[in-house]
Amino acid sequence: MKRKWLLALMAIAVALVLAACGGGGGDGDDDSADGGGKDVLEVWSFTDEAEKMITEYYLKDNPDLPYEIKIVQTPTDQFEQKLDPILGSDNAPDVVFLEQMFVKKYVESGMLEDLSQFDAIMSNIDPTVDYVVQVGTNSNGEFVANAWQATPGAFFYRDSMAKEYLGLETPEEVQAAISDWNKFYETAVKLKEATNGEVYMISTINDLFFPYYGTRSTGWVEDGKLMIDESLYELMDLAKTFVQEGLTLDAPGESEAYFAGMSSDYIFGYTLPTWGLHYWLKPHAENADTGETTAGDWRMVMGPAPYFRGGTWIGITKTSKMKEEAADLIAYLTVNEDFLTKWAQDTGDFVANMNVVNAIKDDYSEEFLGGQNHYAAFAEQVPNIQAKVITEYDQTINGLFIDHALTPYSKGEVDKDTAIEDFKAAVQNAYPDISVD
Repeated sequence: MKRKWLLALMAIAVALVLAACGGGGGDGDDDSADGGGKDVLEVWSFTDEAEKMITEYYLKDNPDLPYEIKIVQTPTDQFEQKLDPILGSDNAPDVVFLEQMFVKKYVESGMLEDLSQFDAIMSNIDPTVDYVVQVGTNSNGEFVANAWQATPGAFFYRDSMAKEYLGLETPEEVQAAISDWNKFYETAVKLKEATNGEVYMISTINDLFFPYYGTRSTGWVEDGKLMIDESLYELMDLAKTFVQEGLTLDAPGESEAYFAGMSSDYIFGYTLPTWGLHYWLKPHAENADTGETTAGDWRMVMGPAPYFRGGTWIGITKTSKMKEEAADLIAYLTVNEDFLTKWAQDTGDFVANMNVVNAIKDDYSEEFLGGQNHYAAFAEQVPNIQAKVITEYDQTINGLFIDHALTPYSKGEVDKDTAIEDFKAAVQNAYPDISVD
């Protein structure tokens, strides 16, 4: 699932008993399971969810399979460095979990098996959210990676602040007040005026970036050329306005200051996807110094624009000698409705199977959100998400845009033309084959 860089652990290998045929080799630095003569299906992941899903669900539902599963977990920032040198060789794992920011790199690599040949997966693929399948499909039309979750984004805000400072009593009223970027800005100004500048609308300009990034008309690269969507120029101006007018704390994204605002009384809201509620907002709602918590005071609305952020796709490597077994695992994790129902109910994760979503969405009441049904709210947003702009270059170019264009321009350190030229130069340096003119 998610881009859980905070939760990524040191690389570990976990050996489990499962079922049938010769598996991938893997990294010699990782501990190997003692197969006892059994074949091994090797799974590589950047997220601890792989271990939880396989050990607590798949293995329990399939206790007598005659092969082993070896799970190798690697921190997100090291995952590609370890996988890339062996992908395509006999040492590659059989199954790979791929984060949204780098999934397209592997989807377009030619190193993943076409999943459409496996009936176990395709027989129940129809209820899967369209954008999830779109991300997992390469430019040749091959469907090579599927996900168990969808990750629509939302704006999470403090209910008490909305009522006290803005006179907004319900999520519906808040949504109306921030339904587009002009209104979002106007509401931020009202909040500043009502609090004498003591409460910021958002913590970081990244809270503006991700909704804009998710609603572009063009991706970063088309036909070998760098594309800067017109909306990103609007984003740069809005971000500068928020910084210059003191409407944001202007904390670095995912920094200590960014998370500290979640337990404070000086940040009104955050743009976060489904997993952000459970893995970022909830864990940081309690103030470590005072013990006070903001839990129960948060609410959720869609905000100015529909978007998604993060997610985990799963694929089978071309060199795997256990493709059928790998497909059975992926089918269980991504299209098995019994599992997905249990997973959603046990974890609150928003799954990508709309049959499951529609069956369970009306039964949720999230205490952290004051009893709000966040699941139903996310379900309304999913159809608005499009993923055609996601490219294999996103992880790197996103960072270059934030570091070389968005941040320095918003702080008034450079003018817009200079910021764009610096960004283009950084892209050219990272990808010499991409035309930036």
